Amino acid sequence: MTLFNRKATVNIILYNNTVSPVGSLNIENLRISFQIIKSTSWSTNTCSLQIYNLKKDVRAQIKDFGDEISIFAGYQDNGGTQLLFVGDSTKVFHIFQQPEIITNIECGDGERILNQKIISVSYGSRISARSILRLIAQEIGVNIAFFATTEDKIYEQGFQENGLAKDILDMVCKYLDLTWSIQNKDLYLIKINESTYKPPYIISQNSGMISVPQRYTYKRRDLFRAQPRQGYKVRTLLRPEILPGEKITIISDQINLNETLYVDTVKHVGDTFGNTWESEIEAISL
Repeated sequence: MTLFNRKATVNIILYNNTVSPVGSLNIENLRISFQIIKSTSWSTNTCSLQIYNLKKDVRAQIKDFGDEISIFAGYQDNGGTQLLFVGDSTKVFHIFQQPEIITNIECGDGERILNQKIISVSYGSRISARSILRLIAQEIGVNIAFFATTEDKIYEQGFQENGLAKDILDMVCKYLDLTWSIQNKDLYLIKINESTYKPPYIISQNSGMISVPQRYTYKRRDLFRAQPRQGYKVRTLLRPEILPGEKITIISDQINLNETLYVDTVKHVGDTFGNTWESEIEAISL
């Protein structure tokens, strides 16, 4: 499958020092490049974004950190752009390489609410763990995009904690045998070693697969206490819609492969004026 007319746009919601929105910028028709890493890890997904030749007055509006950055990318001849990444800026700097000026923005998905936000929660006796997760999501202002079906458990004596939101999420998810991640500012609560319930995305030579899938071993920190899981690394034309925690089916006649796997990590790399415009997916056996 060959697609042309690559397109990327960037939307920036500008915040003041009291974390109130004060305006927005929509950037398109400029050279935009990005390197994005998303995973099911507790750490925030990251993005390194480069925008070429922004006007001086536009550059002046972007803070050193704390603005919300959304990147949309895709193909004009295949449905247009889709949301590729949204996160909070953590570092902004400008490189002057005459005749070009390159604005570099580093971002973290959910950085503001996970690594910066301290919360204090207190719930009465016989509160259910699933209810606590919903209440925490409300407290930190995130939407729960997926909540796996689990047997609920009860905190008989109530639940009280104070600390980083991510640490409290860890605690309650562990109680329910869940893992959590933030993907494009949404909260995903998935059973350990399982996936969301969405049908798998197909990756094959007919759907933009690049080269041949590469076998690899997913080495967890408990590698010597449990059997490591096998998987594949596969490259494809840019696929913004594929998120960690979902499933893909890789089909390759060259290595006689037709297998459905769990997406652990997705790396997106693109440049509207360059040759690169692809996703590399690391997926492991279900």
